[in-house]
Amino acid sequence: MGWIETLLNPATLSLLIPIIAIVGAFSIAGLKAHHRHQERIEKIKHGIDPDK
Repeated sequence: MGWIETLLNPATLSLLIPIIAIVGAFSIAGLKAHHRHQERIEKIKHGIDPDK
């Protein structure tokens, strides 16, 4: 279980935490944009003007 000790090393964590935070933030932003797009497409399919 040496890889766990390496991963939990403070020097490794100080690099991993910001990387994970940035990837997570972009993932959430991407999912929100996808959801807004899907809602817009559904409004158009039902004949509703999505810009109003």
